[in-house]
Amino acid sequence: MITFIAHVTVRPENVAAYAALMTHVRDMTRANEPGVAYYDFGKSADELDVYFVIEVYRDAAAHAAHMQTPWVMESIPQSRRLVEGGFDIKQYVSPGTAPAVRRMKES
Repeated sequence: MITFIAHVTVRPENVAAYAALMTHVRDMTRANEPGVAYYDFGKSADELDVYFVIEVYRDAAAHAAHMQTPWVMESIPQSRRLVEGGFDIKQYVSPGTAPAVRRMKES
């Protein structure tokens, strides 16, 4: 399994738009991508403007396919406009799993 955990700061005036965008991406991912084991987002309990996205892929091919879907390709430039300071993305892999090639830079 390959897991990405991203943290972003969302400006208060963009919270509703960010939540709607990420809900769309989550729902499309869950409905159409069997190679994605888990995909969701949420809000920090401690930092009111910080959100996280957790993505778990069965393998690198599933991650590559995800990044080529229309909903992801459309969402990246939209989310860049809604967040402040870019994306803090960390990748984790299960033992014996090769990392995925990064398809999106943190900032």
